[in-house]
Formats: sequence, structure tokens, C-alpha cells
Amino acid sequence: MKILCYSTVLCSILATTIVTAGEGNDPRMDKYDVQHYDLAVTFNLGEESLSGCVEMTARAITPLDVCVLSADKKTLTVDSVFGQTSRLSFSTDSGSVAIRMASTILSGRQFSLKVFYHAASKFSGQYDDGGIYFTRSGHIASSGEPQFARRWWPCKDIPSDKATVSSHFTVPDSITVASNGLLQSVDRHNGLATYNWNTKYPISTYLVSVAAAHYVELHDTYHALNGKPMQMVYYVYPEDSAKALSTFKDAPDYLSFMSHTFCEYPFVDEKFGYAEVEGDLTMENQTICSIQNTIISSGNDRDLTVFHETAHHWFGDLITTVNWHHTWLNEGFATYMEALYAEHTGGKEAYQKRINRMMNVPLGFYRRSVVGQSDTAFWDSFGASVYFKGAIVLHMLRQVLGDSDFFASLRSYVNDPRFRYGNAGTGDFEKVCESVSRKNLHGFFQQWVYTSVDSLDRPVLRYRWKTAPSTNGVGLTLTIKQENTPHPVYTLKLPIEVHEKSGTSGFSVVDSLPEQSFQLIVDSAPDSIAIDPENTVFKLAVKDHP
Repeated sequence: MKILCYSTVLCSILATTIVTAGEGNDPRMDKYDVQHYDLAVTFNLGEESLSGCVEMTARAITPLDVCVLSADKKTLTVDSVFGQTSRLSFSTDSGSVAIRMASTILSGRQFSLKVFYHAASKFSGQYDDGGIYFTRSGHIASSGEPQFARRWWPCKDIPSDKATVSSHFTVPDSITVASNGLLQSVDRHNGLATYNWNTKYPISTYLVSVAAAHYVELHDTYHALNGKPMQMVYYVYPEDSAKALSTFKDAPDYLSFMSHTFCEYPFVDEKFGYAEVEGDLTMENQTICSIQNTIISSGNDRDLTVFHETAHHWFGDLITTVNWHHTWLNEGFATYMEALYAEHTGGKEAYQKRINRMMNVPLGFYRRSVVGQSDTAFWDSFGASVYFKGAIVLHMLRQVLGDSDFFASLRSYVNDPRFRYGNAGTGDFEKVCESVSRKNLHGFFQQWVYTSVDSLDRPVLRYRWKTAPSTNGVGLTLTIKQENTPHPVYTLKLPIEVHEKSGTSGFSVVDSLPEQSFQLIVDSAPDSIAIDPENTVFKLAVKDHP
């Protein structure tokens, strides 16, 4: 999802109203595993509505009498349901439809359901809402993250159940439809066009996308690691085509950088593309990112938002969070990838500039834990701590592991067959890092990822020093007090720079007590002392004035 500006995030976090991302999921959904969706939708632009049919093929995990699908009653109405041989009865509540099977489906058996429905749009294009957006200019676009797919098609709207999808979108034949996977065909009849798309790779429901407009298509080519060319296609508004060429000019390099750093572009047998949309709908939809029109029309080719969405194809699309508590594995990682790409193009200084920007925010800006406490509150899954502090966590992890083990850990993570084209949680990532580095990282993840620190989002270090004669020079006593009470005491490996008239001396200390003193030897009385001047650790260091 689009990375939001700091002021927007801060205002939203401090607001008293918590936006709910969606209804809680019925536990009966755990009784089956979806294999494939065949989705057919006809859009009525004049009425801002749609009618559709979805055929779901699934496998029972436990004996199944009732199959529950996500379906938001505010926008979506189920008309009828059919099994393989008969019409089935069903009941609905605010967020789901419960379908009574004709007979018990035994564990391990495959079954299919066909659901006919219609829906109206109540979505006006805000970033914290979703569904189908019908714009005033006659365009259509979807927004499914985190739990908004259920607003326009019945499905198992849970990120941990991926399936392949065949989609058939019918629109007036004057407009073009972009979607996931590969375009199989376009059927035209009586002034309508049906675009038939298909995915080879499994996809989470929130990443299923439709974007329809009077597009022009721009093309580019990505050369895979084995040299094989793959199509890149950009669906843009005619008036923005020239600026789009500038906005997307580095896209092949984005894919190349991520592929060489981690692994081959995960959907190389399909395509990669961008679709221009209206509203706050910028989103990493699998193989077809939605890019907000204002990003393109601004002509700012230095905006790394487009790279951010591209990077999600490794962290978010290839490996998707097991649930919305772990959204930082998507958003924190993609945000950190921005810093890595800045380093790739501009060196260490450019990298550190982005890290410093994320660190240099008011105390309390990242007041929630990086791992979310709620699976439905929007700002718990998509707040500042998830994006920016999540990226800071990866920056600090890089310092703890060193570059060799850090990048080896990330490569091991994205190439692990347990997670590729599937799902992972924070614990899975932590175990991969421990396996590669052979370090115990429990304490690191506890204090930086899991701990809820409320208004204090980082350790506040108040430091002072005094000197005394020493046989080897000048004895320096550096005292650091962690002013986090009653919050947990951090364990911090801190680089120390002591600035003297004769030069600068460097030290490293481990601060792990509420107040701790360190004995150092320097050549002469210091003029100043800097605690971790290069921001290897997220903290606020304040000199204590007597």
C-alpha cells in the first residue's frame, strides 16, 4: 500500500476514532482451503453497481457441513448459491455468507460452489477504505487491502489462503481493463467487451485487482537473470502518457535491483505492470500495481512510491503476511527497500539520509508496537510504526548482523520454499535470521518489534560525563540513564565518539541498565561526546546539563 506522508499518519494516529478495516473473520473459514476462483463481473458505470458470479474450488480440511465466505452486507447481496448438483440454502450476516452444503464434505475432498451476487459501490477512493471505486470520469478501480475484497466479490478474504484466479470483467467496449496475471483474450459483443485474465501464481484476495479506463498502453522490457525478456505494460490515461514515461522509466532497474539483491522477479512467467487510477488507491496488486494519477501527473521521477509498490512483489506478494498483525513484513520491508534502492543509486549518504528522516521525528510518533495488536483496526495495521519503525528495525538488524548475514538472511527468507508463494509471520522471519547468523535474536525482536511502548517509542538516553587523572591518560566516566520508566529497559550496543582537541576516539558500549556508568581512557579531557552519531540505534540521546 502507498506509503503515507508523516503528517497524515501522525494526525490519524492521534485521532480518537479508530477506523475498522473490516469485520472479524468467521472461524469456520479455517475448515477449507481455496484452490481456485473463477470470477465473472459485469460493471454498470451509470448506476455505479456490478453483478457477478464467482465459482470457488476448494478442499475440505475438516468435515464440512457449512461453508462460510466473506461478503460485506453493506455493499454486496448474495442472490443464489449452487453446489455441483443442486441449489443450496444460505444465510447472511453483516460480514459473511454461510452456505449449507448438500451433504457433508469429507476431510481432504475437493468441492466447488458457484455464488451469484450483485453489489453497489459506497467507496469514494480514500486510502483507509476500499471496494470498487466508480470515478466521475467514468473509470473503475478496486482497492482490497486489508479486508475490502469482500465488498465487491464473495471470497475467503483472508491473506493466508492464496489461490489462483481466472477473472472475466465486462465493461463498455470503449474502455480497457487491466488485472492480475496474463490477458488471455478479449470478447466483444453488442458494445461490450469482456477481458479474460488468468493467474498462474497463487494470489491473496486483497491483491486481486481490476482497473478500467480509456487507457493507452506503454511497454517496456525486463530481462530476467537468465536473460529471458518479460513484458512490462503500463496502463495510463492518454493525457498523462508522456509524464508516465518519466515516472516509470526506472521500472526495469527496480526489478533488476530487487532480483539481483534477493531473487528473480517472482512472477516472471506472467508480467509486470502499472495501472493509473484515481483516488488514494496506490497499491501493490500482484503483477499490476495501481498508481495514483497525481503521482504520475506531478512528473516527479524521484518519488520512490512507485519503487515501494514494486518492491512489494517480493515482500507482500511473493511472501504475504499470515494475518494483519504482521503487516510490517510487507510495509516495513518495502519502506526499507526504498532506503536500499537509495543506497544503490546514491551511495551510503543517500541511504543514511532516508534512515535519518525516519528517525528524526517527534517522540511518540511511533507509539504503537511494530507487530499489530488488532487484526481489524486500520491504523494498527498501517500506522507509522508499521511502515517507518518497521524499516528502522531492519536498519538496526543490519547493524546487529552485519551486511553479509543480513542480506543472506533476507535472501534465505524470500527463497524459503515454506514461504514462497505462501505466508509468513514475524516469528518465521526471526528464525530464518537466527539460522543464518547463528545469533539469538529473541531480545532484539522483543524490544523493537513486539513490545508495546505506548507514548515512548524509543529509548530516551540522558548522559553525562566526568574526568579524572589516569596513569594512561585521562579517565572518562560516561553515565547513561534510560528515562523509560515504567517501560522496559533496552539493551543497546552504542558506538561512542569522544571529541578531544587532539582528535576523536571511538568506543563501543552495551547499555542494559536503568542507569549505567562506563569507564573509558582518552588522551585528554573531551570537548564533546556523541552517542551513536550515525544512528545505528533508534534512540533520543540528550546531554544532561548540571
